[in-house]
Amino acid sequence: MTDIVLNAAEDAERLRAPAGEYLVRLSGDQTGGSIAIVEYVFPPGALGAAPHIHHGHEEHFQVLDGEVTFDLADRAVAVGAGGTVSVPKGVAHGFRNASDDWARCLFILTPAGYENYFREIHRALERGEELDPERLARLRAAYDTVTLP
Repeated sequence: MTDIVLNAAEDAERLRAPAGEYLVRLSGDQTGGSIAIVEYVFPPGALGAAPHIHHGHEEHFQVLDGEVTFDLADRAVAVGAGGTVSVPKGVAHGFRNASDDWARCLFILTPAGYENYFREIHRALERGEELDPERLARLRAAYDTVTLP
């Protein structure tokens, strides 16, 4: 990456999610693969991601609105707006919206690439395909991510 990248809010790539919506704010295509930023907006009671482990990238979260519950190896932690969670490669985690309000958070992915997983989910939903847990696990595996039982 040698040039400044400036994306207006309305330039976000909008992607359907099983619950809610992903907005790609900064893509690896724009950063030479160094980083991607994806916003996720999801409803009360929604599972954001079942427990999983990324082997190819770190994932950092910032809660923008509402409250997101992170399921970590030894505990569940509710994180409110402004809070951050940083998950290194190889560490199990999952997250959900256990609150009664919509939640909004950023995923900061280093290096980039996992935003393409969200694009694959979007394409499958647009084609009307079912995204059962087994299908999601296969999609994640293509991005060096293991879904846990």
